[in-house]
Amino acid sequence: MAITTVWQLDMMEVRHMIAEVLTLPNERVFDANNMQDVSELDYFVTVLDSYQSDIGTEIKFNGEDEEEIASTLKEVNISINAYGKNSYQLLCKLTQSMRLTSVWQRLKRLDMGYLRCSQIRSLPTAIAGGKEQRAQVDLTFSINPIIKANVKRGKTVNLNLIRG
Repeated sequence: MAITTVWQLDMMEVRHMIAEVLTLPNERVFDANNMQDVSELDYFVTVLDSYQSDIGTEIKFNGEDEEEIASTLKEVNISINAYGKNSYQLLCKLTQSMRLTSVWQRLKRLDMGYLRCSQIRSLPTAIAGGKEQRAQVDLTFSINPIIKANVKRGKTVNLNLIRG
């Protein structure tokens, strides 16, 4: 049985969208799971797909192509951390911008829908020589990942009946 992913969340595109909304270069918005050396940067943003929750699944069978298609509606929580000068204000701009038409259109191209955000948390961190500004917010989106699986149908069935 071959299972094929038709659509899934593209976190690289999500990071590019966040960079675009914040008017930051893509090089300043990182995948939190694959951090790079940031020691020379005065500010940057990390993005993490922290969890996904299933809401429901629709399963269809396409008899012509002998495939089953599972389309699952999910809520995905994406955690955004901003580091450096004006990090709190940067996340305020992001959360306020999520309701703008241009952002909704960009999300639509990514097959995502914006649902809500958490409170923005200011989390200054003590580092050598002072404090680093840091802020964090969680954004919740709806997504609809789709997978297909080949399902071969039986054309004939042999029955063995035992009389007792």
